[in-house]
Amino acid sequence: MKILFFTVLITASTLAPLAAMPASPFAGKSCDSYSNYTGDDGKPGVLLWGQAPLNDFGSREVKFDTTGVRKLNPAPAPGVHPRIFFGPGDLPEVRKRVKETKCGQEAWKNILSWTEMMKGNYDDRADYAQPDRWNGSFGGLHGRVPLFRLGIPREKGCAYNHHPKAAEIYNALADGTAREFPAFYWNTMALEAFRCLIDGDTAGAKKLAGVVITALKLDQAKRAADPKAKGKIPTQPVGGFQLAFCYDFLFNTLTPAQKKAMHDELAASTWLHDNYGTFNTAESSRSNWATFSYWLFEVLAIEGEPGFNDLKVRGMYRGWRNLLTYGWFQSGATFEGEAKNQLGMDGVILFTMRAGQYGFDSLGGHPYLQAYARSFLPHSANAMLDGFHKYDLLGGSRAGSGGFASTDSIGLKFMFPDDRIIDWYYRQTIKADYSGVPDRPDGYFNALLFFAVYASDFDPANNDPKKLNLGNTFFCGERALMMTRSSWDPTAMQLNMHTRAANGGHAFADRNAIMVAGAGRIWSPNGYSNFQTPENSVVCIDGKTQDLQVPGRAIDFVDAPEATFMVGDAKYCWDWNFKRLDKNRGCYTREDVKAGKIEISKGWEPVTQTTNDFAYTKLPYAYLNRPLFEYGHWIKPNGAISPYVRQVNYPVVKAFRTAGLVRGPHPYALVVDDIRKDDTVHRYDWTLTLEYDIQIAKVEKTGDREMDILLTGSDPGQKQANPKAPVPAELSAGATIPEGQPVLLVRVLNRTLGAGAAGAAPQIVGLPNLSQPKKYASIRRLVIPTDSVSPDFKVLLYPFHQGEPVPKTAWNSEHTMLTVENGASVDRVAFTPSVSGKTDVTIARDGKTIVEVKRPVALLAPNR
Repeated sequence: MKILFFTVLITASTLAPLAAMPASPFAGKSCDSYSNYTGDDGKPGVLLWGQAPLNDFGSREVKFDTTGVRKLNPAPAPGVHPRIFFGPGDLPEVRKRVKETKCGQEAWKNILSWTEMMKGNYDDRADYAQPDRWNGSFGGLHGRVPLFRLGIPREKGCAYNHHPKAAEIYNALADGTAREFPAFYWNTMALEAFRCLIDGDTAGAKKLAGVVITALKLDQAKRAADPKAKGKIPTQPVGGFQLAFCYDFLFNTLTPAQKKAMHDELAASTWLHDNYGTFNTAESSRSNWATFSYWLFEVLAIEGEPGFNDLKVRGMYRGWRNLLTYGWFQSGATFEGEAKNQLGMDGVILFTMRAGQYGFDSLGGHPYLQAYARSFLPHSANAMLDGFHKYDLLGGSRAGSGGFASTDSIGLKFMFPDDRIIDWYYRQTIKADYSGVPDRPDGYFNALLFFAVYASDFDPANNDPKKLNLGNTFFCGERALMMTRSSWDPTAMQLNMHTRAANGGHAFADRNAIMVAGAGRIWSPNGYSNFQTPENSVVCIDGKTQDLQVPGRAIDFVDAPEATFMVGDAKYCWDWNFKRLDKNRGCYTREDVKAGKIEISKGWEPVTQTTNDFAYTKLPYAYLNRPLFEYGHWIKPNGAISPYVRQVNYPVVKAFRTAGLVRGPHPYALVVDDIRKDDTVHRYDWTLTLEYDIQIAKVEKTGDREMDILLTGSDPGQKQANPKAPVPAELSAGATIPEGQPVLLVRVLNRTLGAGAAGAAPQIVGLPNLSQPKKYASIRRLVIPTDSVSPDFKVLLYPFHQGEPVPKTAWNSEHTMLTVENGASVDRVAFTPSVSGKTDVTIARDGKTIVEVKRPVALLAPNR
């Protein structure tokens, strides 16, 4: 057996803690790792479980504080079941939660809908099937959950609800005569096993055991007949993690032969593959793969029994803990973006149950987890308080249930039962009527089962965020993200700005992008699939794009009671493209850098700037001061690097954006763009991405450089599904905006126009997705163009309701002082050019300065 890398990459200090661990029978066995590298000879390398740096949690020291964290009963002794989510001693409490909480009752109805349909007993008139959310819309389906996913073969003229095939399939599985069955049955078998345990239904459990065994044998036979599987050790059991739940919940009613069949399948297929974070460099733990909890469910099903790989559990714990430390910023914001990241509260709870057994720290006490729970998540609630902002791929500004809402919110509510902040946004994710309880048992985890086990109710009186002392603003200086609002009223104005000093995978080229909400709706949302710069709310130059990976810089942030501003610098993102290098065979190390062995293509050069060079909040950790040319590899083994190199992109003289929200009885936002390509004329598009229904109601030119654009929406409450045909870009001739309907004033205070002012009219245009137009929908944008040397955009944003007055603005003769008369208040906004090329902003109200945004621009450290 050829062992690669670890003689070089693992140091004595990282191996030493293993000496204190009990000897494991898997220490000398090979691991089929996510790290998935090849040796210098091009052949797959071998990682041994005993070489994993399981107690290496990197250079950041974090202090765990379990104050307010629920104390859990430890996992039961080996061989005692149930044990994955809870032990026998917890069963009375689980039954109580299921039957007596509103959350549990909703989850139970969903469970019964699935299990009764699988068994052929479904009754759409039963209480568990109410309310009828499908209304016969899929093959006659009536009920509350998408039962068509069961995959029961359709028969002409047969309503899905009363399909005779269901009972036929289930009974054939039970008596062993079945020759095939729909794959989704595994998901529902796990629910039925849980139901039998909760109801104490021994007869139902025994019948289900026969169903599981038949399904197990049929799928094992398929695997044996698959040429691709021959000679390979499986890394997933038949039925996946749903088999693990079946074994765990049915254990006490299984015959010895049934126990052996299920156990042997789990033992044979769960020991080999690691989870992300087991072998990699601790400081590189930034991927949401670490919280793929299905790996954990499967191995814990046989915890302490023959074939159980304890090192795999320790490796998963290392991945979870290191992700919390290095994949979350200390502010509570995430590294990789919320839409693709999850905290993995299901795993946090399971590790907490086993903390004493394995010597783990309780992950609920991790300070960054708590910052995420108590600061980031509540501030990520949108202005209307009916959804959440998520960044990056699959993001958006009206995200509801799903993602973190399916596991993290209820996991946090369960683990922090008395925390009023968590309780408040748990209500937002679960909805006031608990209709946000998951209605499906599939995915990377069985979210419906998780909600049933940890069912929790919110405090109905805790529905006013103004009483939670949250403050109006969240800022992360490591990530360069600002989320601020005028108040916590659902009609408040909200402005987010994202400059991205650091990001993981699935990111967009959107440095300095903004999100705008107010008057009870979203106007410009976070991106969903907005990979390239023209698809985002920024100033775009000549239709070009920034690079996905290049960091921007937050260079100023001021949070005052009456105004909050952030300044971002995106020059570097226009100047350079980045690429991470991977060795074709093996992996690069820092020793390779010192020896000059990194292969760099012509036209590229090493990036020797550091993470701290770009960060607004600089932290005293050595790895943050390490050149990006020595950046730790995100997945390969401990010590591997993926060097960053750069080449010229589309260099600019400057690319500053200053954006802020000014509070008062009538809040407004200011956006100042100091951007310039060079000394020649270029096309600059000031772009605001829009919700699908936004239309131009009116455009009025008010001066040589000024104009008002009034936007409104055809779906003010944002309740409709996106139509197949695009909404017209403008209101039809003669149409009026109904009294009280939300309107957004986009007031261009300044825009430099070049000779001829070609294409100067603002437009709403649909842009086909520039990366994958067949997969993702087009992006609706307000585009305000100019052909000039330097556009000098200054824009005021003001959401209001039709019939309300709008601000009056006036410039002084030098165009350096703007007066904003807004109801009873009068603001004087001074715009002062600085030596850096950025415009400083000072706002005075009633003779008193309420905010100054004039921090000198620190030079970016040069590439050394």
